[in-house]
Amino acid sequence: MAEISFVWAQDEAGWIGKDNALPWHLPADLKHFKAVTMGKPIVMGYNTYLSIGRPLPHRENIVITHRDLKLPGVTVLHSIDELQQVLEDRLADQAVAIIGGAGLFQQTLSLVNVLERTVIEGDFQGDKKMPLINYDQWTLTKRESVISNDPKIPSCHFEHWEKA
Repeated sequence: MAEISFVWAQDEAGWIGKDNALPWHLPADLKHFKAVTMGKPIVMGYNTYLSIGRPLPHRENIVITHRDLKLPGVTVLHSIDELQQVLEDRLADQAVAIIGGAGLFQQTLSLVNVLERTVIEGDFQGDKKMPLINYDQWTLTKRESVISNDPKIPSCHFEHWEKA
C-alpha cells in the first residue's frame, strides 16, 4: 500500500484553525509543509482550498466538496468514496498527503498510514481542532525541534509517525 499521510500543524491545545486560516505565522512550518508535500498529490476540503486561495504548485491538488464546481488546476471529487476509488486506482502507487481540514481528517483517518504533525508551542485559541487520534496505534519515528529566540515566533516540533 502506498503512503497516505496527514500533514498538519497544531498548537499544544490541538487547535488547527481560526476563521478559516492558521492561527499563527510560522515560516519554519511552511517550509516543512512544502518539503513533505512537494511532488505529491494533496487532498483537501473546499474550505481549506479557499484558505489557501489557489492550487499549490508542483502537486496535484484534489478538493473534496459536495458543491458542483470547476476549479482551474484542481481535481474536484464529491465524496470520500470517490476519493477512495481514486486512491485505489489512479494513485495506487503514489504517496498522497491529506492536508485538511478537520472534517476531512475525521472522515479519512482510517485511510492513512503516516502522520506528519507539527506541534507549535503555546495555545493560540482557534475554532477548529484536530480530531482525536489514538497515538497508541502509531509509532513516533522522527522528531525534530525548531527553537525560536524571537518572542513573536513560537518554537515547534516536526513529528513523523507511522502506523504500528
